[in-house]
Amino acid sequence: MLQTLRSLFAPPLSARTEYGTVKVAWVVRLRWIALLAQLGTIWPALYFGLLERKVLAPFLAGIVVLGTLNVATWLWLRRGREASQTHVVLQLAADAITLSVMLGLTGGAWNPLAPILFVHAVLGSLLLEGRLSLYFFGVLIACLAGIQTFAYIPHGLQGKLVPSEILFPAQMLFAVVFWILTGWLSRTLTSLQSHFSVMHERRTRIDRLRAVGALAAGLSHEFATPLNTAQLKLRRLARMHGLAGDDDLETATEALDRCGEVLRHMAGSQLHPDGLSLEVVDVDLLVERVCTSVSQANEDATINYLATGRSPRRSLVPAVAFSQAVLNLIDNALKSAGSGAPVEVIVSRHAGVVDVSVLDRGDGWPEVVRRHFGEPFVTTRPDGVGLGLYYVYTLAEALGAALVLEDRSIGGAIARISLPAVSVATAPDSTSDGEELPIAGASAEATP
Repeated sequence: MLQTLRSLFAPPLSARTEYGTVKVAWVVRLRWIALLAQLGTIWPALYFGLLERKVLAPFLAGIVVLGTLNVATWLWLRRGREASQTHVVLQLAADAITLSVMLGLTGGAWNPLAPILFVHAVLGSLLLEGRLSLYFFGVLIACLAGIQTFAYIPHGLQGKLVPSEILFPAQMLFAVVFWILTGWLSRTLTSLQSHFSVMHERRTRIDRLRAVGALAAGLSHEFATPLNTAQLKLRRLARMHGLAGDDDLETATEALDRCGEVLRHMAGSQLHPDGLSLEVVDVDLLVERVCTSVSQANEDATINYLATGRSPRRSLVPAVAFSQAVLNLIDNALKSAGSGAPVEVIVSRHAGVVDVSVLDRGDGWPEVVRRHFGEPFVTTRPDGVGLGLYYVYTLAEALGAALVLEDRSIGGAIARISLPAVSVATAPDSTSDGEELPIAGASAEATP
């Protein structure tokens, strides 16, 4: 029972406009409580002289007006109508204006219950946004000025008034402070909610990628043996029957070899984040060695390496796996740029992040790659497998890094890995000089 009541009056802490109906329903529930409280204060107010009998009728009329509005709004929502932010601001304005009239009949700003008007400063900042929020704040300030200027002072308060030049600025200050603090709280909670949603979606996507990886690894293992058997049997039949040079045989052999290549790429593209051996490495030194390795293995490749800035460019990564990722991006850039076209590799650091950018002079990222970014087996090349970029994406996700794909303004593509930087003070002296880097020719096919 208690939990049900809590859920009924839990505020909808969101600035999203599609929550208008939820917000109006919440205001209706709060108004029923406020009306009951107003009815409960009539007898004490009459007893202590805060409410005189000659103004009792208009005071009750205010309660009836709000009650009628609440019933009409409740029936309107029951019909399945959708409420907007405009409906929310109208409901709050009706509350503030009617409450101000009732306060004006019972002492105005000097009524002991006048601070209840500040609750509307909280509600307006909590439920509204943008110009509508400012409009309602203007209505609230006008109501505060009204209960100061046009208040009827009952005999129970006469001779006990705080000077208006003190009371009015103090109430204005309270209204502004309530508004600012509640607005800050609402925006902070909304931002945290959005961040939580993004992290939840990211975790879900990582789980899907791991499931795909496990499936690919299982398929590779199951198909490897029968595929090798088929290749051996086909070669033996070719020798036994003298079919060397037969077109059909060569086509079948090439198809089997292609299947074997795909299976090798599938097996080599799987990462197990829990088993990665992380160490602090000099990213610029590691990337430079990868570039040198590629240049030595491919005489036609032109790779321009650049490390910008003087800040240490260190990060916590698995040296071999990260080298393979950079190798995949360079291999992809070389194939996209075409024969002889230069590829630029830039390592930089800014705001606690180490960026490794690979730039080419090709046609940019295809739309299909952007649309299916992070998925395996996405490629636009006839001889591509579509696992190179998937490998890089999976590694980035496992390290808490980011992989960004962009097009160059002068033509070409950019692939950027952004790694969390490690400060020199906390980094051990480990540059993985003894690690053996992957060979350029063994990289998995990149995506485009």
